[in-house]
Amino acid sequence: MEVGVDISKLKFDVFLINQMDKGKHAVFTNDEKGFVTFKKWLNSFDALLAHVCLEATGRYGEDLTLFLLNNNIKVSVVNPSRIKAFARSEGVRVKTDKVDAGIIARFCKAHNPEPWLAPPPETQEIRDLYRCLQDLIDDKQRCKNRMEKLSDKKSSFKTWKKLVENYEKQIEDVEKQIKALIDSNDDLGKKEELLESIKGVGFKSSVAILSEMPDVSAFENAKQMAAFAGLTPSVRQSGSSLKCNGSLSKAGNVRLRKALYMPALVAIRHNPVIKAFYERLLKKGKKKIVALIAAMRKLLHIIFGVLKHQKPFECEAKTWIN
Repeated sequence: MEVGVDISKLKFDVFLINQMDKGKHAVFTNDEKGFVTFKKWLNSFDALLAHVCLEATGRYGEDLTLFLLNNNIKVSVVNPSRIKAFARSEGVRVKTDKVDAGIIARFCKAHNPEPWLAPPPETQEIRDLYRCLQDLIDDKQRCKNRMEKLSDKKSSFKTWKKLVENYEKQIEDVEKQIKALIDSNDDLGKKEELLESIKGVGFKSSVAILSEMPDVSAFENAKQMAAFAGLTPSVRQSGSSLKCNGSLSKAGNVRLRKALYMPALVAIRHNPVIKAFYERLLKKGKKKIVALIAAMRKLLHIIFGVLKHQKPFECEAKTWIN
């Protein structure tokens, strides 16, 4: 039996394909109570050995995925682009949460995707700390935005200022925790050192990449990793769309793309390989955004090679980055 899960912030829809190829649909809250109820629902259909499949949609599905794994329920996490392509192959035109869950279930039945493996504890910890850091930075910026609209003589301005100062202390504390974790863990420390050997990738960027990117062993090649990040080519190149501007894909891991954006901007100026690649695309007439996305993809290929081969990056070592 296969179960497709379409998950959002507050709830998730599930669609079970039983042994008679008949479908069952249900909706559960996206919290611990909902997870337990979902398990009981599976048990009511004698489906605890079913294969559960959901899209890689960031943090919304992480808790459910870990819950299923901890309860010995087979679960796969699939790139949304694969599900979208499968839906097109079926000619599906209606889009609802129930329909999407059914599509994912049928994809699971047709392709039997690889089971998801939980990242090691240290990876889960650095990811949690990094995302906490990003939330604190965002909250601090929101406070500063409010301060800009107020006179510094107002009482409310002083309140916002104190909040900003508190956020700054919390940010500093989390940054120290991240640094201590990397320094105390040989594997994370080695990976961080390898990433920093790439011009354009600094300490903060390497932390972001390590937090949001699965282990390279999860991918057969760099192309698969690029697809996971949503950086595979998608620019239309036919008919009247030849001159269309490129844009970042909405599929794949948006956090990983965000983590690669600033390093790519630095790399097109200071990394000889990325700079030459970027300038070559511009000379061919590519739009700057298209060339930048390609540079992000190229940078990800380099990251894959560095981590896979456990060797620092050298500009001459091009055989394993393409």
